[in-house]
Amino acid sequence: MATTISNDVVRIFPKQETLTAATTLTAADSGKTYLISGTGYTVTLPAPFAGFSVKFIVAAAFSTDTVVQTPADNRDTLNGGVIVNGAIVESDATDRVTFEDGAESIGDFIEITSDGTSFFLFGNGNASSSITVGEL
Repeated sequence: MATTISNDVVRIFPKQETLTAATTLTAADSGKTYLISGTGYTVTLPAPFAGFSVKFIVAAAFSTDTVVQTPADNRDTLNGGVIVNGAIVESDATDRVTFEDGAESIGDFIEITSDGTSFFLFGNGNASSSITVGEL
């Protein structure tokens, strides 16, 4: 996190980044908020570790799906759920979360945290089928 000191007060601002291409996150990306827009892409999470956390927010409409997935050697580790159009969509040992092209709304989001073994998912999608979970 960035730190600013002014008038003997320390202010900490969260790390924020705009995603523009497919990427694989690392431990150094923990704590970041990612804004997603434009062309869709795939984001691969790092191996789970205690304290990992990340947030993804739809900042603008995109032209293809955006997928957030678990790493190949840590499949079936995504648990929790998202609220989509008022309904709970469960993630029970799944591999991926998809922001669906054409159904996404600005402000749709997911948060993912880890205990070192599993990933835990929470989020909200405004429109029906805007966020889906499943297997790879």
